[in-house]
Amino acid sequence: MRVLDLSGHYQRRVEIDTCPHCCLVWFDDTESVRLAGPGIAEFVREIHGAMQAGGEHAHAVSLARVQSCPACNAPLKRVFDMSRFGRTSKLQCPHGHGYYQTYILYLAEKGFARPLAWSDIRSLHAAGKEVFCAGCGCPLPARPVEACPACHSAVGVIDPARLAMAVAPNDPANSVNAPAVEQHKCHACGGAIDLTRDIHCPHCQAPVLRRDTEDASASATAAARAAEAALASVRDDSHRLKTASQHLMVNFGEDHRTQRLQNFEFRLAIGLVIGAAALATMAWYRQPAQRANWKRQEAPLISYAPRFKEAELKCDLHSSVRREVRVRQLIVAPGAPGPGPAHATYGAMQAAYVQAKAVRAEWEASGAYDTLEQQFGNPNAGSRSLPPGLFRRGEALAAVERAAFCLPLHEISPPILAEDGFHIIEVLEAR
Repeated sequence: MRVLDLSGHYQRRVEIDTCPHCCLVWFDDTESVRLAGPGIAEFVREIHGAMQAGGEHAHAVSLARVQSCPACNAPLKRVFDMSRFGRTSKLQCPHGHGYYQTYILYLAEKGFARPLAWSDIRSLHAAGKEVFCAGCGCPLPARPVEACPACHSAVGVIDPARLAMAVAPNDPANSVNAPAVEQHKCHACGGAIDLTRDIHCPHCQAPVLRRDTEDASASATAAARAAEAALASVRDDSHRLKTASQHLMVNFGEDHRTQRLQNFEFRLAIGLVIGAAALATMAWYRQPAQRANWKRQEAPLISYAPRFKEAELKCDLHSSVRREVRVRQLIVAPGAPGPGPAHATYGAMQAAYVQAKAVRAEWEASGAYDTLEQQFGNPNAGSRSLPPGLFRRGEALAAVERAAFCLPLHEISPPILAEDGFHIIEVLEAR
C-alpha cells in the first residue's frame, strides 16, 4: 500500500492508502468525503496512471479476494450504498476502521463513471460519431446497454463535466446553463430540466425531483372544490328524493286521520286473527279424547321410521368388499307376527321399541339366542325378512341388508325398524 497526501476541505490534508498495482483504495472513516477538489483531481490522476499501466490489468484485485481489515484483521463485510448517482458497494470493517473500494467503484460512487445514457448517444449521433466497446472494438447498439454484446464487459462512460464541477464547483466555466422562466432547476447541479420530458438531468444524470409544490397545492385545492361541489350535488339529490318520498307518504291516504284509521283497522284484524287462533287452541286442549285419537290410528310400521331411527352403525373396515353374508336375527313385532308388512298404532310401536331394546340387552348379556328365538322368531316371515343361509345384496329387506353388510362379525345391532317389526341382527359369516 502507498500513502497519498491529498488536499482536503478547510485547508487540511487527507492521507489515504492506495495500491496502484491492485487498483484498490482504503478509506479511514470519513476520508472519502473530506477530499476537496484539488485532492479529488490528484487522486483521479493517480487512478488514470494505474489504469494506463502496461498489460490488460490482470493484476487488478476484486473485492471478493480481500479478506480482512488492515487495522484489526477482522473479517470484512460487504456493504451496499445508494448515492444520488446509483448503487455502489464496498468492503467495510465491522469495527468502523474504514473500508476497501476499487477505483471503478469510487468513480461510480462520485458519478464520474456512469452508465451510457440516451443523452450521450444523441450527442454522439449529432456529431456523426458511433459508440464502440473499448475492450473489443465491437459497435454498440444505439441505445443504453449494460454490457457489450460481444465480450460482455460492462459499458460505461467517464463524465468529464461532472468531474470538472467536483474539482472546481465555483468556476463559472464549469457551470451549466441557468434555467429559464419556464424551466426547472436540477437539485444536484442546478442545470435546466424539463419536468414534462426529463426523467434524469441531461447534465449530471441525477434523478429529477419535482418541487413544484405551488402547482400541487393548486391542484389539491381544485380537487377539494370539485369534491365539495359533488357532495353538494349529492345532498341536493338526497333532499329532492326525501321530499318526493314524503309527498308519496302524504298522498297515500287522504289525510293523517285516514292513515291512522287504516292502521287501527289493520291492527284490529291482526288481533282478531290471533284471538281466533287462541280460542281454537283452547278448544283443542279441552278435548283430550280427540287429541289422543291419532295415537290409536293404525299405520304401516315403516311409516314410523322417522320416529324410531336406529343408532349410527359402526361399519367394519372391510364391509365394503362383502359379497354375501349369513346372519341370525330376532324380530320384535308390535302385535301378533304375520306374513308381509304389518300395521300398528303409535302407542304399540313405542311399547315394541322398548321391548326390543330390552331383548337386545338380554341377548348381549346372556347369549341365549335359542331361548329368545322361540319367543321372538317369526315363522311366517318371508325370505326377504329372514333370509336363510348366505345371501347377497338385494335379496333382503333394505333395513336388514343395511345392517348385515355393515356390522362387524358377531356384533349385535340396535333395534332396526323394518316392514314387519324391529329386527335385532348378528352377522355370523361374511365373504
